[in-house]
Amino acid sequence: MPGPTPVSATSSAARPRESPLALSVRALLRKRSSRIALVVLAVIVLVGILAPLIAPYDPAAQPDIVALKSQSPSLAHPFGTDPYSRDVLSRVLYGARLSLVIGILATFVSLTFGVAYGAIAGYVGGMLDAVMMRILDAFLSIPRLLLLLGVLVAWPHLSIAPLILFLGLTGWFGLSRIVRGQVLALKHAEFVTAARALGASRRRILARHLLPNLVSPIAVAATIGVGHVIVLEAGLSFLGIGVPQPLASWGNIIQDGADQVATLWWMSLFPGLFMVLTVMTLNILGEALRDVYERRS
Repeated sequence: MPGPTPVSATSSAARPRESPLALSVRALLRKRSSRIALVVLAVIVLVGILAPLIAPYDPAAQPDIVALKSQSPSLAHPFGTDPYSRDVLSRVLYGARLSLVIGILATFVSLTFGVAYGAIAGYVGGMLDAVMMRILDAFLSIPRLLLLLGVLVAWPHLSIAPLILFLGLTGWFGLSRIVRGQVLALKHAEFVTAARALGASRRRILARHLLPNLVSPIAVAATIGVGHVIVLEAGLSFLGIGVPQPLASWGNIIQDGADQVATLWWMSLFPGLFMVLTVMTLNILGEALRDVYERRS
């Protein structure tokens, strides 16, 4: 009789375990809509990065305030010009860079505060958790837009760095609740109990055992959060209390032609299309990541 079949050294039991992030990326690439969204988003990001090289004009230059103002799209100016004779295509390309940078950095600030706050509250528990959650409830009771309007009206001439900070510091409240709930669910798991029995400190358990298992919900919050910040910044810039002139963001490009929308339609159409495409692709990726996370759960 033939002997038993030898076990391959590369069997599934011997394969290294993939990280949650790698599993999420692989699942994303399986979906056609996610692949298209990734390509579109990559093109927009590349356009923003290469704006100084591909923009045909200086976004702040006003070459002829009389002859070139409010020109409709043409070969010389494919997206037209604004009432100050500035090239709208150049401003949209530079606006992509600025809007994306604000969205990414503000979301990073929100993630940092939200993850730290929620993880500490959920892991420590007890009275500290109760106090931290009541403080969080107080923050959540104030609408974010109303809070930002109050701050930015009081300081109307903020530079980009304080604007990013304010956008980030008002966006972490919901994420902290999600992280707290996940930490509460995981802190009594067997792998955490084993690490505690081996003498691991609280900080090590949080950093090495709990937070890596929160990659999926944090990634979902990050993708959706960037899109939300982009729209929020555009709204504030449209109201004149966001990105200061003459810097170009999608919101203040639209604001430049807001009083003549019927005649200066290109001022709203082109930056609006870029903004809608960016937010749509981020939402598609966020929803796809959420589906992956729910299936894995």
